[in-house]
Amino acid sequence: MHGVILSKLKDYVLDTRGADAWDAIRNDAGMPDSSFVPIRIYPDEDLDALLESAGKLTGLPRVSILEDFGEWVIPPLISMYRAMIPEDWDAVDFLTNVDERVHERVIRMKDPEARPPSIGVTEVAPRELEITYRSHRNMSALAIGCVRGVAAYYGEEMQLLEKGREENGVRCFRVRLTPIKGAATG
Repeated sequence: MHGVILSKLKDYVLDTRGADAWDAIRNDAGMPDSSFVPIRIYPDEDLDALLESAGKLTGLPRVSILEDFGEWVIPPLISMYRAMIPEDWDAVDFLTNVDERVHERVIRMKDPEARPPSIGVTEVAPRELEITYRSHRNMSALAIGCVRGVAAYYGEEMQLLEKGREENGVRCFRVRLTPIKGAATG
């Protein structure tokens, strides 16, 4: 698991639940002294343990935590990788290009052997996207949250039209993006 995700998970918990919650999650996960550095790669099991502990603490299911975290994490990630994102992109441009132009490049720079998720996005109708998420990690809820976060970042609203089922690490879902009148973008 890319260290950026774990370090941002820490920031998310600190922002939404506070330092005591982060300490409790790490303690319950058996990682009381762990700090997560964005430039390192960690075992997938670290994230799984933290998510399980977060679920115990909050009473929320894993998918709800992942969706909320996915939405929360987009502004800091876009800020971090702003130089790789053209200024004239909107939410559709971002989503249809992010896997190839940003996601793959960032991951491969840090670990050429990494197995990041594959995120295919096709615009099937104006502002209506079909998204295919492929990963061995069973984290499509994070992808749904990230799409919602991208829409919000660009001053748009995401409507989940079809969620689909996740089978063998693949989930297809369909969304519609609608600009919010008067919303500031990015």
